Amino acid sequence: MAKDKVRKGSVDSARIRGSKGRYTISFTNSHSDDQSLTLSSSRQPYEPRVFKSVDGAIAELQRIGLTEVFVTTTV
Repeated sequence: MAKDKVRKGSVDSARIRGSKGRYTISFTNSHSDDQSLTLSSSRQPYEPRVFKSVDGAIAELQRIGLTEVFVTTTV
């Protein structure tokens, strides 16, 4: 579903947020003032998908087809 939103232009960029093995991905769209979307898994569609590393989150974004990502880490 996220891949379709990227193809249609509904998603422009993504932001990876988190720290110490708990990173999540939020999608943004510069054409809309709606809330940002958070990536979830098909098995748990109402909970954000959590990645153990920033590298894993970036790999998922590349698989989806996004080329612009912002990373925010907290200590």
